[in-house]
Amino acid sequence: MEWRLNLAVLVTLSIVWAHLTAAEPVSPLDPADPGTAELARMEDAFARDGGDVVLARRLAETYLELGRPGLAIATLRAGEPGILEHPVVAHRLAQAYEASGRVLDARATAELALMRCARSLGTGDAPSGTPIPRFACDPHQHAVLSMHRDALEHMVEWGVAVPASDARAQRAYDLAMRRVRIAARR
Repeated sequence: MEWRLNLAVLVTLSIVWAHLTAAEPVSPLDPADPGTAELARMEDAFARDGGDVVLARRLAETYLELGRPGLAIATLRAGEPGILEHPVVAHRLAQAYEASGRVLDARATAELALMRCARSLGTGDAPSGTPIPRFACDPHQHAVLSMHRDALEHMVEWGVAVPASDARAQRAYDLAMRRVRIAARR
């Protein structure tokens, strides 16, 4: 019981800290909006169960859709460490790092997510000598993770510092997507 209370306090403090350090204000959420109520329910549920992988992914996706990558990062980091073992949750963390301008962290996290997915599938690019992850990954997820990692590698190579405002970021995604399409046709 005590660890759950500590986790709830940590999540709350992380969210407050992320909110207070935001560079630009977010549009106010209407308390009467059903989406706001759903977000509050998801936050409460995640505070109670920081190990729920599906909830962690949904909450991070919601924060990313709202343009709040700092909250997505804080939430995923405040959850149980085991949730980041799931490749899709790690992918959401990489997306949040990218959206906040932390391209090197995004690339490293995307690489880790891809390697865990590859190990789960047993593909040729899977690292050897590591335990098989607890979470399953399907070929579609592997392709998405591979594309994201490739795009981030291009961004790092080209020196993209702020992907949201740099046209080279879109070019990196275009190149990565082209590679995935060619691989899918084979």
